[in-house]
Amino acid sequence: MRSGVRLPVRIVPFKRMRQSEGFTLIELLVVIAIIAIVAAILFPVFASAKGAAKRTTALDNLNQIGIAAHLYLNDYDDTLPWRFPNESKWLGYGAVLFISGPGLTDKFEPYIKNNDVWFSPEDRLNPRGTSSFCMNEQLAFSWPMSSFSRPAEAIYFTDRTDIPQTKPTVDTYVWWMFTDQEPFSEASLPGVIDPVSVAEQIDPIRYTGNLAIYLFLDSHCKAMPFAQTWGNASTNLHLATKS
Repeated sequence: MRSGVRLPVRIVPFKRMRQSEGFTLIELLVVIAIIAIVAAILFPVFASAKGAAKRTTALDNLNQIGIAAHLYLNDYDDTLPWRFPNESKWLGYGAVLFISGPGLTDKFEPYIKNNDVWFSPEDRLNPRGTSSFCMNEQLAFSWPMSSFSRPAEAIYFTDRTDIPQTKPTVDTYVWWMFTDQEPFSEASLPGVIDPVSVAEQIDPIRYTGNLAIYLFLDSHCKAMPFAQTWGNASTNLHLATKS
């Protein structure tokens, strides 16, 4: 390169940067619509997850009651607790349904130190009474466990009704009153279910998915639709004495 020679310089014209502009009305409406769609998708998912969590908590609580029942059986020669301590004799299933006073919670008190175990987070009854759960009244008497050939298929506890009661809060349920048949006969199972009688005693759809939770005589717990618990004299899970 020879000295003294100047190279041409290209002059680039200065362009002023475009100033940022706000959202137009259409853009804003699109964003709002997207948010609404996402919320519509996610809110049911969150609600379902919350409901499932509450069902899990209730199952854990019922499982603790099952453990207490198992410990009670160990201490009392495999004999179920008598639910009606104020009764000197058995008056018949229907006669003792609404008896108040000490009951199932007192029987298991030595084995359950946290009273919250007796309640479900989905319990809607106010006042809640002594428990969110109720006992199959067929098993509310001092049966020896040898009386049951299929304890894994015999419901011991489930969710009690959330319908306000005019009588003392129910902590037992009479499953043979679920049908519209009078008088009741096991041979007539499954019969015709009376939904009102069911709802007045238990809550078969308390949890997400229209499920209730059940504790069986062998101490295992399960969440199930009511239809799966009902059947003939050989399959009915509420009938504890089936062969």
